[in-house]
Amino acid sequence: MATVTVDMKFCEKKIEITVTPREDGDLDLVIDTDCDNVRSYYEKLGRILTADDVTDNEHSKVLDKQTCAPLTMTCMAPVGVINAAWLELGLLSKSRANAVGENVMMFRPE
Repeated sequence: MATVTVDMKFCEKKIEITVTPREDGDLDLVIDTDCDNVRSYYEKLGRILTADDVTDNEHSKVLDKQTCAPLTMTCMAPVGVINAAWLELGLLSKSRANAVGENVMMFRPE
């Protein structure tokens, strides 16, 4: 199981994304959030992901235009889903993730 927390400070919303491996090789997905738009995204996305959903940009339902329709373009929920899946699939190192703890996006408007 891998969990990624997305803290959207700009809109003051939190998203907790958990993926769990299934016996068939797919992943169970759970998204817990206080954001109505992300809940709508989750409904469109569904509760099961395939490896292609998180590794193939062209065929990914995680990044699909219709699936992402409830979200703003700046929402980091889809990237959080991909990162959680990559951790669980071994495409990102869990030990490295534990060591760094977080990725940060910093704003520097001038």
